[in-house]
Amino acid sequence: MSIDKSILEIEKLLPFLEIGNHKVSKAGIAWHIDHSLKVINSVCDDLKKVKSTKIKPTHSFIKSYVFLTGNIPRGKAKAPKQVVSTDNITKETVEEQLILAKNNLTDMKKLPTKNYFSHPYFGMLSLKKSLRFLEIHTNHHLKIVNDILKNND
Repeated sequence: MSIDKSILEIEKLLPFLEIGNHKVSKAGIAWHIDHSLKVINSVCDDLKKVKSTKIKPTHSFIKSYVFLTGNIPRGKAKAPKQVVSTDNITKETVEEQLILAKNNLTDMKKLPTKNYFSHPYFGMLSLKKSLRFLEIHTNHHLKIVNDILKNND
């Protein structure tokens, strides 16, 4: 699913922020949405700053697997502190991040291709790979959210 469609899905999930299911995930829907938006905004901010022509691509089995399959294995990675909320997540804060994410994604698509994002596990990602990462990462969390909703009977 494209990042634009994922953003639309996130908007549809706003009424369900309070729902959680510890059998599916330790974190509830609010956390997954908040985290996804924080990642989008953080990556976009970094892409606006980092330009280089001398970036060496990094290769790893995990990176290749994730980008080839479009799948992130659940529970295998720990999110960096800057994209994990320590505050109470409210509908208002999520809506603010959503507006920012939409604006950032619009800006991101206008950036030069020489801009890069440094991922903690995948290394330096080009603008194109960064967009692909955002699609994969956001869809990963949307799948978890959908599983929480399915198993919340």
